[in-house]
Amino acid sequence: MEQKESKEESYKRAKEQHAMLDRRLQTLLKKSYLTEDEELEVKNLKKKKLYFKDMMERIQEELTQR
Repeated sequence: MEQKESKEESYKRAKEQHAMLDRRLQTLLKKSYLTEDEELEVKNLKKKKLYFKDMMERIQEELTQR
């Protein structure tokens, strides 16, 4: 049971990180012009968001298999 709670906490943290990254990404994408550094940040944010989305999906599968 303790491990399941840990998975749920991991899911919650991944979801929070994903949302935080999405907010920053949306802020950048609203700008009419991005500097080179901002363009690089957009690419990195998208990769990180995908990482956390994949993590949430894996954890969700593990939780539903129990």
